[in-house]
This record gives sequence, C-alpha cells and structure tokens, in this order.
Amino acid sequence: MIEFLLNQTLTRETDLDPNTTLLHYLRRHQGRCGTKEGCASGDCGACTVVLAEVEGETLRYRSVNACLTFVTALHGKQLISVEDLKHHGQLHSVQQAMVDCHGSQCGFCTPGFVMSLFCLQKNSTHYQRQQAQQALAGNLCRCTGYRPIIDRGTAGLRKPRGRRL
Repeated sequence: MIEFLLNQTLTRETDLDPNTTLLHYLRRHQGRCGTKEGCASGDCGACTVVLAEVEGETLRYRSVNACLTFVTALHGKQLISVEDLKHHGQLHSVQQAMVDCHGSQCGFCTPGFVMSLFCLQKNSTHYQRQQAQQALAGNLCRCTGYRPIIDRGTAGLRKPRGRRL
C-alpha cells in the first residue's frame, strides 16, 4: 500500500503497478492532465511536479520529473501538481506572475516552469537571479526566450522556508 497526500487529500493506493510513473498516475488514474509528457526522458521538465516531505518540523519541497519518478516514491509524502496551485478561482502568485511577465507562448511547457518556480518559492526566503536560473535548469521552452520566465523568477514573491506543522 502507498499512502500519501494528493495535494491536501489523504490517498491510499493498494492496486497500483509499482512501475507506474507519477506522470501516468496523475493523467490516467487521477484525470489531471496539466502535467505534460514532453520527452519521457527527464530532459524537458514539462512533467515537473513537487513532492513535499517532513524534515524536522517543516516541509521540504522538491521538484521532480514525473515521467521518471515511480509511484512508490510517494509513500509518506505530499504530491503537488499544477492543478493544486489555483485556490478559490484565483491563480497562485507564481501562475499570475507568469501571466504578468508574458512568460508563456504555446503553454505546453508552462506547468513545468510554474512548478519549478513554486518549489523555489516554497524553499527559499530570499533568492537571486542565479538561483532562479538554477531552479529552471531542467525546464526547456522551444517557443520563447527565457528572459520573461527568469524575470518572473526574480520578481519577488519571497515565502518562508517550508511550513510549520
């Protein structure tokens, strides 16, 4: 049995093939199609999701490639996908900043960029342009330059390190 939080919902899975990737789990089992399959080899970042786990008394957030990570990695963690960021009809501040900075063209890669920046924001109280660039190093965009996306990554939006339990 695998027990984890899918966003804020306690989820228990007993019949999953352990070779199922997070990407296929989200898309096929949960109907969450915001996480994209771009390359299926971990190179493009379109499938980026965030896993959170308890470290001491805080949550530590880590971005992972859903196309490479198996569902067994979920046990005891929280899985956050791009669908989980919108709250009460409002875009998350990272999503809104991508819109405001014109950080997207076709939109295929946008969920992955958003999740990488969300993870950076959750883990860092203060970060510089270089840290935003590093956080986005695993994300590729074939349509637009990276300047608007990097601008978004350094636009502010500093949050506390993790959450107190």
